[in-house]
Amino acid sequence: MNNGEFGRPKRPEGPRKPTPLRPSGPDRPRRAGRRIGWGWILSVIVIAVIIIPSLLSETITDWMWFASQNLAAVYTTRLWLSLGVFFAAGLLAAVFCWINWMVALRGARPDMLYPGQREPFPLSKGVTRAIMLTATLLVGLFMGLVAAGEWPTILLYVHSVPFGQSDPIFNNDVGFYVFGLPFYRFLQGWTLVLLIVAAIGAGLIYFLTSGLSQLGQQFSEQQRGGGGTGVGAHGRAPLRFNLDKRISTHLSILGAIFLLLLSVGYWFDRFDLLFSSRAVGYGAGYTDVNARLPAQYIMMAVAGLAGVLLVANIWVRTWKLLLGALAVWLLALILVGGVYPTIIQSFVVKPSEQLLEKPYILNNIAATRKAFSLGNFSEREVPAVTSINRAQIEENRDTVNDIRLWDYRPLLDTFGQLQEIRSYYNFDGVDIDRYQIDGKTRQVMISARELTTSQLNAQAKTWQNQHLVYTHGYGAVAASVNDIEGEGLPHLILKNVPPETDVPALKITRPEIYYGEQTNDYVFVNSNTQEFDYPLGDQTKYTSYQGKGGVALSNVFAKLLFAVRFGDGNVMLSSSITPDTRVLFHRNIQDAVKLLAPFLKYDNDPYIVISEGKMYWIQDAYTTSDRYPYSTPYQDDFNYVRNSVKVAISAYDGSATFYVADPTDPIVKAYRGIFPALFKDISEMPADLRSHIRYPEGLINIQAQMYATFHMTDPQVFYNREDLWTVPLGTQSDTSEPLQAYYTIMSLPGEKNVSFRLILPFTPTGKNNMIAWMAADSDGTNYGRVDVIRYPKQQLVFGPTQIEARIDQDPNISQQLTLWGQSGSQVRRGNLLIIPISNTVLYVEPLFLQAASSASSIPELKRVIVATGDRVGIGSDLNGALDVALGAAPPPPVSGGISSANPTPGPGQTPQAGATQGLRTPAALTQSALQHYDRAQSALRQADWTTYGREIDAMKSDLDQLAVLTGVPTAAPLSSPFAIPAATPGP
Repeated sequence: MNNGEFGRPKRPEGPRKPTPLRPSGPDRPRRAGRRIGWGWILSVIVIAVIIIPSLLSETITDWMWFASQNLAAVYTTRLWLSLGVFFAAGLLAAVFCWINWMVALRGARPDMLYPGQREPFPLSKGVTRAIMLTATLLVGLFMGLVAAGEWPTILLYVHSVPFGQSDPIFNNDVGFYVFGLPFYRFLQGWTLVLLIVAAIGAGLIYFLTSGLSQLGQQFSEQQRGGGGTGVGAHGRAPLRFNLDKRISTHLSILGAIFLLLLSVGYWFDRFDLLFSSRAVGYGAGYTDVNARLPAQYIMMAVAGLAGVLLVANIWVRTWKLLLGALAVWLLALILVGGVYPTIIQSFVVKPSEQLLEKPYILNNIAATRKAFSLGNFSEREVPAVTSINRAQIEENRDTVNDIRLWDYRPLLDTFGQLQEIRSYYNFDGVDIDRYQIDGKTRQVMISARELTTSQLNAQAKTWQNQHLVYTHGYGAVAASVNDIEGEGLPHLILKNVPPETDVPALKITRPEIYYGEQTNDYVFVNSNTQEFDYPLGDQTKYTSYQGKGGVALSNVFAKLLFAVRFGDGNVMLSSSITPDTRVLFHRNIQDAVKLLAPFLKYDNDPYIVISEGKMYWIQDAYTTSDRYPYSTPYQDDFNYVRNSVKVAISAYDGSATFYVADPTDPIVKAYRGIFPALFKDISEMPADLRSHIRYPEGLINIQAQMYATFHMTDPQVFYNREDLWTVPLGTQSDTSEPLQAYYTIMSLPGEKNVSFRLILPFTPTGKNNMIAWMAADSDGTNYGRVDVIRYPKQQLVFGPTQIEARIDQDPNISQQLTLWGQSGSQVRRGNLLIIPISNTVLYVEPLFLQAASSASSIPELKRVIVATGDRVGIGSDLNGALDVALGAAPPPPVSGGISSANPTPGPGQTPQAGATQGLRTPAALTQSALQHYDRAQSALRQADWTTYGREIDAMKSDLDQLAVLTGVPTAAPLSSPFAIPAATPGP
């Protein structure tokens, strides 16, 4: 009976005789393993001291941060699930490998290794066990980490939700492909890797023990001149390797399981045909269904048969059947899997491709339109009207009055020059939103004033300043989208520090910005050091944080954790940090939401909102998948998308709330089942904050790219690409990328109600004329409604590049641009906006002027260009340009310099030098006064008293200058009806 270890007979009692392989006595060398063991122990201790505290501190502090967001359950769910999957998968992998390798060792000779040397060397049982244990632990660690990384796949499978839509080939619900198939693929792939690792380990053990032992013995006998029955070419017997039954049985079982799993993989491979890109459209085509699908069944059967034969080989003891099965498998792989589909594609499909691929093209169109919500678009055709008249302008006055003139690029520079106030303040971007102003919904361009410590001067970049003093930004700046002040500056309706505004909806009672797009540093609040609040003249206003954001450093353990996390000893040493101090980290809002919900995709442009005196960031989030059958992927990334989540983040305390905007989305339903504490219904969002949600630019740009192809629903038209559209390239300010969608307040053709919409035009591929435009509604119950307005193909509607060409060819505009460019100034052309008006289109492009050589130059809005289907006009403002474009006024004369206007001389004064040039001639002043009068009358009809007063004042200025130039003083100065009358002089 073999009762020794690894199946070897137990030695008889008594003293052992020394052998050449294991010296005894005082000359026996010390085992190197002991020295190696202490080295390993020391290395493990060093690694543990360095790595474990860092990992623990990050894990615990992140849990504390989630708890501060009232989302500790979200973190613990992910943590415990990841750890559970890691340990379960790791333990399973380690046990599986240990059992297989122990089986191999028990049937082998572990004390005799022949690593290619002429003499063997001893390998003790202790070292063998150590190697085995280390190898199994490493395998368990690796396989556990791989499995833990798939926790979303596992959870989505457990909480899967049906889509209610089936694929047309296998008739499976789409949820099977989105939730089920990735999980099954993961299991199959993970198990295959584990089998391969276990088989390689067992094979090495057999080869390094039994196999090399046999080879070594034969080699030794040949060296001594004995043994062996056959003689080789040099008079030596060939080396032989005999595989005994135990080895072949073990390896056969592992191989059979591998082949059976491979057969299961071929079963799953059938479904991958639905994501093929080989046919005319995306998804399974004629060749895939009629050639490759049968090939998958054949490959599955052959692999399964090979596995069965490998099991039978345990008793039959012949390799011929197995080798035959493997040969058939290879032959099927080459012929059935490759050659046969190629023949079908070349000789059957190509001659009749349009006819044979028609049903599969229809599958592709239908699936893509569903996956990207294109089928929900409202499509209609309107007649193309090239001309526009004054009546149409007046009928759409709400739209015209809110046309955006300020391009966000020059406006951002202007904000920076006028409102950053101090070097440490910075505006990162300009957002467009709408607010109630004077009882009407008006577009507003707004930017948050954030604080970046990187812009402090070198002497001020101390640890205390960066982490205790300069902790937050302050307020925001906002401008109306088309008002112009002075020499071409924006009309700021929210400005300065502290914030000043006359618009109630923009009043800010909590202006501090502790969380934003540029807040990347950690800071400590409620410390013994006062926080900088805002500059106040020559003094500084200080404050103390009143919120509940961040984590309290209430004890030494908390301080130690954050000191280790940040690698910052000052956290422990600074006397400014008290038990009441809170640490604010994860302050970059996009990093924060990605940490809270890493399974969502996020829009690149969060925007700032002022609601009930507080400042919030709204971040759009998407659910996506690349497993929607037959749906064409967007840029080889995902082929299903929904804007299912809106995240509102407080700029003051960083609290993030995830609101579900599309409860019908199956993916967000599954995530709600996993993390019920994370999501809230959109109905729970405060009403004022909800009024600021927008249809996201990122989504409409994606949908527009897909709709440019998939508006074609006729398979023949789709096959021939007869009506392929494209999003036109950006205009003068950005010609390298497709035109980005832009917001505007407008009404659709045939409708009277205006709404805040996101609009984007289309042109035919290879052509410049506009064929259609799409508009996505952002307001009220119509939120998410997308309308596509088409123009008849036989009628010409100018596209953006054609209008740009017409602008460049206009002699008056070209002369003006040339003159400005030669006078030390730089012309910046804003993006061309296409504004639908009834059944026609208005094109608007602003012109900005700034000094070419100054880094601190301020872009000024100097001219506005308006184009219709038949005319181009330029003016000092939108109304002036409209008058020229409609033929109601001549274009203004060309003027040079940064400013086209001069100060108005007072009564009895002479005009300054150059005042008679350009717009300052008598004829120009007369024309300008008439234009202001017409605009004042138009404003009067609209009861727009603000515009009426401004135009009357402008007309007065023109007439006063005209009186000075002509030498005819006015008897009494003209004045606006809203001006305060001067006191009547006494006797």
